[in-house]
Amino acid sequence: MKRLLYLFYILVIVIIVIPKEKLYFTFEQILSEKNIFINGESLDNRFLYLDVQSGALMVDNLSVATVENIRLSPWILVNRLSISSVTFSPLYSPFFPGKIDDISLTYSLWHPLSVQIHGEGDFGQCNGTFDLIDKKVRIVFDTTPQLRHYPLLVTKLHSEKEGLVYEETF
Repeated sequence: MKRLLYLFYILVIVIIVIPKEKLYFTFEQILSEKNIFINGESLDNRFLYLDVQSGALMVDNLSVATVENIRLSPWILVNRLSISSVTFSPLYSPFFPGKIDDISLTYSLWHPLSVQIHGEGDFGQCNGTFDLIDKKVRIVFDTTPQLRHYPLLVTKLHSEKEGLVYEETF
């Protein structure tokens, strides 16, 4: 029992001292290679996670969306990136939903070859996976009447028994 408590204590200490800001800036650098930038954000290290507040999402020097909160939770066994309250510019309303309430990307050691995706917003709910080996994303959207408001998104989906499916290889 003492050893288990000792291991738990060491795990908590390691989680607290992980350089979360460095992880976030590395994430930003990877996005910048694709000409995607997050501007005007403020960082807040909260020991167990990192909060990024009020960022503007820019793609090819065009303001695409505003993001209210990004939370990076590097907990060694289960790592999560949660993005809350994404509001897209009205110029992109045919392409994207007006607002995404929450998107979470979860990587765990129990499924080391994939990243789990869950999202909620004006379109309803979606769940999916990103295969790290094949670099293939598969997202299943619930068939909801709200999804019909985004015709360009619906044209990229195909129907299966689980719902409407988006698949792409990077």
